Amino acid sequence: MNQFVYLNGQITPSHEAKISIFDRGFLFADSVYEVIPVYDGRPFFVEKHLRRLQSSLDKSRFPDPQIDWLPVLDELIRLNGNGDMQLYIQITRGNQGVRKHDIPDKLEPTVVAFTVHSSFPTSAAAEGLHAIILEDYRWERCDIKSTALLANVLLNDEAIRQGANTTILTRKGFVTEGSVSNIFLVDKNNIIRTPPLNHYCLPGITREIALDLIKELNWKFIEEPIPVQDIFTASELWITSTTKEIYPVTQVNNLPIGDGQAGIYWQKINIRYKELVRKL
Repeated sequence: MNQFVYLNGQITPSHEAKISIFDRGFLFADSVYEVIPVYDGRPFFVEKHLRRLQSSLDKSRFPDPQIDWLPVLDELIRLNGNGDMQLYIQITRGNQGVRKHDIPDKLEPTVVAFTVHSSFPTSAAAEGLHAIILEDYRWERCDIKSTALLANVLLNDEAIRQGANTTILTRKGFVTEGSVSNIFLVDKNNIIRTPPLNHYCLPGITREIALDLIKELNWKFIEEPIPVQDIFTASELWITSTTKEIYPVTQVNNLPIGDGQAGIYWQKINIRYKELVRKL
């Protein structure tokens, strides 16, 4: 079965979709994107993701393509067979017809969307991930979901080369986020902590959902800068992302977090998250 994609107002087989080599998204990574999880053909918190996409457009001074996304996404999901998948949306500043840094006054954005069939975390997540701590050398507008991801790719690759699954990034001795995720920890006083939102941290949708669940569970939590050394005294550590949901990290730099197993706080919040998925 052909993969169907959306390109500039049309849904078409993927092999027929064409984008100019002079598109600014290709030449400069002058584009933003969004990833939306889909469970059994149903998008999860799609409105939150679309609001974040709009925020990235606004911060990047992109023109608003003014697309009614919901029917477009529903049709893409249907044509591509429903099931569990990720919806990917990318909007570039457009095809300038020449390689030039200056942003023209009027340019029609290039708009792309497609699906990728995906498996989301199962009970095997309880085994946890192994992370390494790396210096965060990405740019200083990580609050924009930009496709300029070379640093993220290199950081993630470094983790894999060192036998880990994921990264914990730091700037000036404080945790920012992961290369593809936000970070939570449970400290020795059973307080859940996560770095505050700023230019070094993506406003993660799963992070937002996790905070809502923490409030519902009446757990103590605080959004504050986290010194990197606090990672090693935490009883639990989690990452949150669209594709990983809420996932435990059981080892950092080859040292166990807590007792080296997924903790009780993660087990409870993971159950609540899965309940939200089932309610779709």
